[in-house]
Amino acid sequence: MIVIPYLTALTTYFSYGLLFVFGQVRDFFRKIIDWWSTSNLQDCFNRPIASAPDAWFDVVERYSNDYNKTLKLTKKTSRCLNLGSYNYLGFAASDEYCTPRAVETLKKYFPGTTDLHNELEECVANFVGKPAAIVFGMGYVTNSAILLVLMGKGGLIVSDSLNHNSIVNGARGSGARVCVFQHNSGLPKGAHQVFYEHDRP
Repeated sequence: MIVIPYLTALTTYFSYGLLFVFGQVRDFFRKIIDWWSTSNLQDCFNRPIASAPDAWFDVVERYSNDYNKTLKLTKKTSRCLNLGSYNYLGFAASDEYCTPRAVETLKKYFPGTTDLHNELEECVANFVGKPAAIVFGMGYVTNSAILLVLMGKGGLIVSDSLNHNSIVNGARGSGARVCVFQHNSGLPKGAHQVFYEHDRP
């Protein structure tokens, strides 16, 4: 049996206690310091806009009299280039050319699957040499919706850790078991490990 000297045990406990106290003090002051540092930056984030999030949009200008504790809106706006929106397809704003034609098409054909969609799917199937094809109007929906149809409870989806969110959501919603392997780990090796773990009881 190993006997720890009294002095060693005492200094060890003292060191852990000191570390704990310093950690608590640091966390206390970090709340204050973090608030101060973010208050200097908060006027750069969550900026309200006064137009649709198109390629260019109007950002509402704000001002503060208390060192950015509170920000008040003005009636002025700045025209800004949009570099942070998910609207990369431009569907959120009207377009002089496309919008009237889209509205006209909706009135003529109504929403949903039309003969034109069926014709397009038949054309795609012929082009790729397959008996049938399905066309989706958006990439995110393609991944998230098709996995719900292809997979189900009792199935296994082997997924890369860096797959797009649309694939992740589709896999989760399918009810199948999802096993993730690390990106760039080498597919044969990573997949082999996943299959091994899946087969274990």
